[in-house]
Amino acid sequence: MTTIRDLFTKAGEIYPPIIQSLLNDSYGVKYTFDEIEDFKKSAPLDRNLIYWSEILYRAHWAATTNLVRHDRWFNGCIQHSLNSPNYIMFCSALRGLLESVTDTYHSLAAIPLTLAESCDYIDPALQRKVTEKLGTSEELENALIHFQFAKKHNKKSTAPLSHHALQATKYIIEMDEPSLQLQNLYTELCQVVHPAYESTSWLIKSESNRYWIQPPHDIAFIRDICERYSTAIERLQINSANISIFIYKTINEFQLPTLHNKAANEINMSTSPLQSKIDTAFKSRRGINLKD
Repeated sequence: MTTIRDLFTKAGEIYPPIIQSLLNDSYGVKYTFDEIEDFKKSAPLDRNLIYWSEILYRAHWAATTNLVRHDRWFNGCIQHSLNSPNYIMFCSALRGLLESVTDTYHSLAAIPLTLAESCDYIDPALQRKVTEKLGTSEELENALIHFQFAKKHNKKSTAPLSHHALQATKYIIEMDEPSLQLQNLYTELCQVVHPAYESTSWLIKSESNRYWIQPPHDIAFIRDICERYSTAIERLQINSANISIFIYKTINEFQLPTLHNKAANEINMSTSPLQSKIDTAFKSRRGINLKD
């Protein structure tokens, strides 16, 4: 009997309940965004508070919507493999998951560390303290806006660059590495999903010059692609979930309790190099002894 671990590695067992606990702590959080004219009329300390609060709102929004999108695509993979095997629909769902995760990686992978490195701006802003550091972060703004608003535009569009989605392959190349073969996986999935040769060739059996159409044995083809790309499938799950986890955990470090995610605090990420970098950034910018 084929199991979740057979197709989606150990990550397929570990992450779904973690994702649900994170989402349960995130649903219903309210975000408030000022109109630009109202923002301009605000006092400097209020503008600083509004600006950085809205950055944290967008980061929380991105972390949550990423997990919802991930959960829906992954559920599609489960439904069309283990529950009701359908090779074409499985390839469609896995392709959607791949595109989703690589989009998340492009826009959000740097958000947790960048937030931590900006704490010397964010801390006084949230406390409405008078400070010389009334800074902004174009890097955070563009990344978060790109994740939330980017889409395809026609050639005459005057939308800002951050609103323009890249081709899916560019996101994939950015996250790919030799051990993953994400581009190869994407090519295979597209050829099955699109009306190409591979969308029907898996149904054909042959012997010498004789050919016949066999009853679909979907699960065998699903297992084959999952086995050949097990490292990629595992990494997709890890990267997607961990990016949101780190965003939540970083937001939890700031004095904006309406955004705090208790479930994220219960996840131990201490062995991750990124967690070490985040901790160091907070301590160094908050003037905390790094030996503490």
